[in-house]
Amino acid sequence: RDQVDRLDAVLGHDAVVDAATAEKITRYLTENAGDTGGQRYGRKLLKGISPENAPLRITELPRWVREHREVSAAEWKKKEVGSKANCTACHADAERGYYEDD
Repeated sequence: RDQVDRLDAVLGHDAVVDAATAEKITRYLTENAGDTGGQRYGRKLLKGISPENAPLRITELPRWVREHREVSAAEWKKKEVGSKANCTACHADAERGYYEDD
């Protein structure tokens, strides 16, 4: 819930939505969070991380950093990649929760 409440600070502009939309977003994020138990890859990423010390971005998790350490800075800057958060740029099945090297 904290993340939704702080979206304006994260995005850098007003992120106010109506109450019904805010509830839908909050429910989706809560039900699909990596620590909810149903997320196979999320459990792997969060292993050894306490909820109190979990980073706000997946790209800051120790396992993510370790698995992507060989990706050069030039790769991240490519137009088709755009950012470290664009998983589908390198992992074709990321939307389905599969992140094996392609």
